[in-house]
Formats: sequence, C-alpha cells, structure tokens
Amino acid sequence: MSLTPDPESPPSPAAMPAEGMSRRQKTLLGIGTILFLGVLLAVAVQHVMAEVNFGDVLAYLEALPLSKVVKAIALTALAFWLLTLYDLSALIYLKKKVPYCTTAFAAGCGYAISNNVGWAVISGAGVRLRAYGKAGLSAGDVAKVVVFSTTTFTLGLTFTGAVGMIVGPHPVSVLLKIPEVAVQAAGALMLLGLLAICVITAVTHKPVKIWRWSIQLPSWGGVVSQITISSAELVVTAGILWMLLPVNVDVPFVSFVALFCAALIVAIFSHVPGGLGVFESIILLGMADHDAASSILGALLAYRFIYYVLPLAIAGLSIAIWEIRHHTGRFGRAADRLRGRGP
Repeated sequence: MSLTPDPESPPSPAAMPAEGMSRRQKTLLGIGTILFLGVLLAVAVQHVMAEVNFGDVLAYLEALPLSKVVKAIALTALAFWLLTLYDLSALIYLKKKVPYCTTAFAAGCGYAISNNVGWAVISGAGVRLRAYGKAGLSAGDVAKVVVFSTTTFTLGLTFTGAVGMIVGPHPVSVLLKIPEVAVQAAGALMLLGLLAICVITAVTHKPVKIWRWSIQLPSWGGVVSQITISSAELVVTAGILWMLLPVNVDVPFVSFVALFCAALIVAIFSHVPGGLGVFESIILLGMADHDAASSILGALLAYRFIYYVLPLAIAGLSIAIWEIRHHTGRFGRAADRLRGRGP
C-alpha cells in the first residue's frame, strides 16, 4: 500500500491554530479513554487474581512437560518465519529486490523488538532502516514496508478474530458479558467490512484520496494474500499458548483464537510495552469460567518467555553479530587502504 502526499490538498491542519487545539483535545481524550479502560480492567483483574495461588503457578511451570516446551519453541520459529512474509510481500508489492536473508534478519529482529516494546511502527523501524538501507532502500521505502506490514497484520487480525467470534463466541461472550449472538453478529460485521475492502480493491485501480494522502491500493489478490499470511501467523501464535494451557482447560481452539485476537487488540490499544499484563488479564478474564486461573497464568508466563523474551534475546545477539561484522569489514577495508593495498 503506497502513500504519497497530494500536492493539491489544503495545508496541514498542524498549521491552523483551531485544528491544533482539536488535535490536543483528541490526544487528551485518547489518554483519558486509556486510563478509564485501565481502571475498569484493573478492577476486573483484581477479582480474577483473587483466585490465583502463586504457589500453584510455580508448580504448574515446574511440571510443564519438556515436550510441550519444545513444540512451543518450534511453533514460535514457524510464527516468526511467517512474520518475515509480511515484509517479503511488502517488498514484492513495492517491486524492491532484497535478498531473503536480509529480509528475514530485518523482519525477524524488527518484530522481536516491537513485540516487546510496543509501538510497532516506530520500534521495529530502526533495525529495518539499517538492514534495508544497506540493501539500497530509502527511508521512504522502509516506511512503506512498515505501513504495508502493519496493514497486513490488521487485515489478518480482523479476519481471524471475526471467524473465531462467529464459530466459537463463548470466551469473548464471557469477557464482554454480552450474549453469544451479539458476538457472532459483531464477527459477521467485521467479515462484511473485509469483503467490502476486497470489492473496492477489485474494482478500483486508481489511487484513493484520503485527506491529503493518495493511497495506491493493492490488487484484490494482494489483499487476499495479506489476509492469508497474517491469519496463518496469528493461528500459529495462538496455537503456542493454547498448547501450553493445562489439560483440564477444555476450550475449543477456534474459540480460543477469538479470545486471543481480542486480547491482542486490547493490548495494542493499551500502549503498554508488549501488552505486558494487559494481554494476560484479558485471557484470564475470558477464561474465568474454567476455574483454573493459577494454571492458566502459569501457561501465560511460559508463553511470554517463549514467544517474547527468547526471540528478543536471539534478535539482540543477531544484531550485535551483524554490527560487529559490518564494522570489522569496514575497519579492515580502511586498514588495507592505509597500507596501500585497498581499492
């Protein structure tokens, strides 16, 4: 998805005092909404956490079978490979040729960082700028890759969550305390929205103008590809946590995927780094009727380490090695030139 400013558009509202006030008011409203939701969430979580015995949490972690841990790590590797396809599809759309090893490094490290830090558009851009810049991409190209990848994730999250809400609405119904039919209706509306997007991309081949930006939409096939890649990645990621859950928690996988997507959405909008605590709270609230809060929290802690901490450590090591090799090569070439043997 390519974004370019429209030269015929009116000046940016940032230059207008009245609009500037409106922007500040919107910012304050956003902060107030986040704080309000945070208070509501804290009250609800306090009720759930009253049922948690931290001794039982530690006991569950100690008793977690090694086979489950190995499978979870393998699924994490698969999930991160699917994440590299976000960037790969963006580069194909932008018609930029970058070696896959570079794409895998930039995307894998970028997502490992943004998953933990939050603010994916910003936090994951640094390593992409370094890696893709060496491959000949401009800062503008990298920004387009990030926007395209974020759009891919949003489309997949909407589709996966909608299907889960329609087929298995119970956990989301428990979370929101609304009838299951209302959850299914919301899921159906989400699917209709995605269908509308697909129709628009199928019949519209000219850039779409939104405010002062001209957006070149991908083809219908491109949108379907985005949804497929992101949905597959989300299903695999949800499968990591689902597999780590205690055996006495009998929740259908499709229903769990719906709750997983809801937890991701709340965690993202909370702006808490990595959704730490927020994501776990939503999962606990949605599974409150299973009477296994301690074991579920143990599974969540194992998931947090395997999917968040472990990839972050690997990314940090990979970036350090990459930087050392880059600087070593540069210093070696400089030394050769000083000796008169370099180019």
